[in-house]
Amino acid sequence: MLIALLAQLAPPLVVMQHLATAKPIDKMENLPAPIRAGAFSVDGTSAAGWKISDPGGPFSPTDVPVPGAPGRRLIFAACDPQLCLLHYERGGIAHFYEILALSRAGNAWDVVWNARGPKPLVNLDALRALLHAPNSGGWNQQAVKGDF
Repeated sequence: MLIALLAQLAPPLVVMQHLATAKPIDKMENLPAPIRAGAFSVDGTSAAGWKISDPGGPFSPTDVPVPGAPGRRLIFAACDPQLCLLHYERGGIAHFYEILALSRAGNAWDVVWNARGPKPLVNLDALRALLHAPNSGGWNQQAVKGDF
């Protein structure tokens, strides 16, 4: 565990190239339509059915589902024309926080990077600081596969 705390996150170059130009987004309705609709891919697999609520909106924080509520809730997002970063909380047996990076190629969006952490980041500036920090502060990169 100590090694994970000292490791630096290493997002792909596309994330670091667009980090400075990404603008904050605080509601799902302001994200690109394909991302809102779950019309993106994860390691070549469609994310159809992917759902996330707005900040402060209803969601299922534990492994007991709240009827009609998704298992994810947006904290904030940031996008430019080629990249979107979503920072959200996720419920289940364990409640945790994720960063999901989606890159645009033509009209398609693909997940290119994912990280999971112990506590929420307060805003885009905190995310930028984390990605430039010499250690991860307990955040770990995740494989871009399956259930992100």
